[in-house]
Order: sequence, then structure tokens, then C-alpha cells
Amino acid sequence: MNSFNAIDPAKNLATTFIVIFQVLAALLICLSIYLIYLSYLNLMTDWKVSVEFSFFHFTPEENEKFLKMLILSLPGVGALITFFVLGYLKKVIQKE
Repeated sequence: MNSFNAIDPAKNLATTFIVIFQVLAALLICLSIYLIYLSYLNLMTDWKVSVEFSFFHFTPEENEKFLKMLILSLPGVGALITFFVLGYLKKVIQKE
């Protein structure tokens, strides 16, 4: 017996947007890894890191490479979390 199978266009549109944003998050992760690698090789010489506190001025010359890598890793970590959250949302949307 033939049954009516309704395809929800909003469900397909949401899945498409989620896939697009997952690709953008993956590209941001790759860009962040590349910038961390450049910072590791000390190729970012024009960028000086200095942290000013209210009590003293802290300029870490010996740990500057580590701080640059730490700062550049934050967008990558955020994109990684976003990638997995979007994957979970895609799975929830496809179940409905």
C-alpha cells in the first residue's frame, strides 16, 4: 500500500546550514593550527605580547612563543566545540 511520505523542507534546510557551518568550523580549525605552527617557528616577529596588570608590567620575552600559541589556539578550540555541537544538533534534527 502506498503511504504519503511528507518531506519537511525546514528540516532539510537546517541540515544544509549545519553542514555549511561545520565546514566553516573545520576551516577555522585548520587556520588556527596553521597560525599556531607559524608562531611555533617564530615567524610572527612583529607581534609582541605584553600583559599589563594593575600592580606591575609583565613582558614575557622567554615565554612569548608559548603565549602566542595559547592565544592563537583559543579560536581553534572554540571552533572544535562548535563543530561537535553542530554534529549533535544535526543528529537530533535527523531523528525527528
